[in-house]
Amino acid sequence: MQKPEFKLIHSNAFEQQGKTIIDPALVDARLKELSNDLTINFLREVVQGGLSARNETTSASPPTAAGVQQWLRTVEVLRTRLGKAGWNIHNSQNCPLISSQGHSVSVVVMTGSAETGRQGFGDPTNQADKGVVVESFVYGNNQLELFNQDSFKLVKDKREETQVWVFLYHYDKKMNEVRFELSFPTGFTKKKITNWSERLILGSIPNNPSEFTIRTDTPNAPANVDVEPKTGTF
Repeated sequence: MQKPEFKLIHSNAFEQQGKTIIDPALVDARLKELSNDLTINFLREVVQGGLSARNETTSASPPTAAGVQQWLRTVEVLRTRLGKAGWNIHNSQNCPLISSQGHSVSVVVMTGSAETGRQGFGDPTNQADKGVVVESFVYGNNQLELFNQDSFKLVKDKREETQVWVFLYHYDKKMNEVRFELSFPTGFTKKKITNWSERLILGSIPNNPSEFTIRTDTPNAPANVDVEPKTGTF
């Protein structure tokens, strides 16, 4: 009888350890562990800011304007609000990041696939291809998860490493809503995030343009925010 062929099979045991939190109370509690500045309500306001920019585009705007403007405003609102709370605005090779004081936690905004903000539909991924900057911080996250069972405590106490979380949102044209989550990426392949160690599902916001007012007032003076180059992790 011929012996069966022996094959090495890639183990995805670690990839299956990711958890998804959807209960609002538990999500808010987890956000508080990351930073007192992060709450569901705050992140909803960030998404609403991006939606308002999307709704300011018209039929005369370029075809990609709505999506681009939404992303730009989402990043701007997130970094402006957290910057005023003492977070550090910085960029790594044109990748816009915002880091808590001491750089224990960083957040980057990305558009996500249709699975974003949902449970039971598979894991989401980034919509636009990403390069070496994202690959490097995902690799760093993965090392924290692999070698430090209490990685966040290590980061918080020693402040030697940075956890990089992705604020992922998806605009669903069919449902006319934005779904969003804050999640911790630990796998990256072919320019896409392929695994999340933890997903905090933040819900969805229906897009009702009538609820958003186009700003016509004079902009306030820019906030004085310390912009510091990131060293080490990035």
